[in-house]
Amino acid sequence: MDRQHLGRRRFGLGNARLTAPLVLLALAACQTTVAPTPAPPAPRGLESAAGQPFRSAPRSGWAVTIHKPGSGRTYCQAARAAEESDGGLGMVFRTATAESGFTLTGVTAATPGERYELTASFDQGAKLMLGARGLPGGGLYVSVPTKTYLEELAPFARGKRVTFRSATLGDLGSLALSGSSWAINASDECRILHADP
Repeated sequence: MDRQHLGRRRFGLGNARLTAPLVLLALAACQTTVAPTPAPPAPRGLESAAGQPFRSAPRSGWAVTIHKPGSGRTYCQAARAAEESDGGLGMVFRTATAESGFTLTGVTAATPGERYELTASFDQGAKLMLGARGLPGGGLYVSVPTKTYLEELAPFARGKRVTFRSATLGDLGSLALSGSSWAINASDECRILHADP
């Protein structure tokens, strides 16, 4: 065998020795493993803190209070002193710097963190479609941007009664809205004076 053929054989053998580890390395690089999907964060409720009266006495059955939780994000809320509802449903208006809205209490079937579509039907015939999320401990929270709080809650201020329904949860109940106009405006005034920087 001449030197040229011998050189080719050696060269070929050498390539095989180099190629095998490279092929294995390339195969290992191509294999992908799928990382396990991280668990979703635990649903959080609304931050709470003891309240101080905003006004000296409740008005129209509503009391407005100022709350200063540990996070330092002050908020105001208006709650009915004595509920006038059917089926234990309650409503609390809440205002803060960036996000405001209201909480429906007494909705025990709501799953914490779950999203729900609600229909609010008012005694004058108006209807609102709202998005809500379930809260730990029961209840639903409907959030609205603070800058449109008064406009978006105007039907609650004008109406005398509202009925809530969810396609998922069914009929939630009705609420009398007497004094709600004062509660919505007073909670917004409280926010301007105490929650906004």
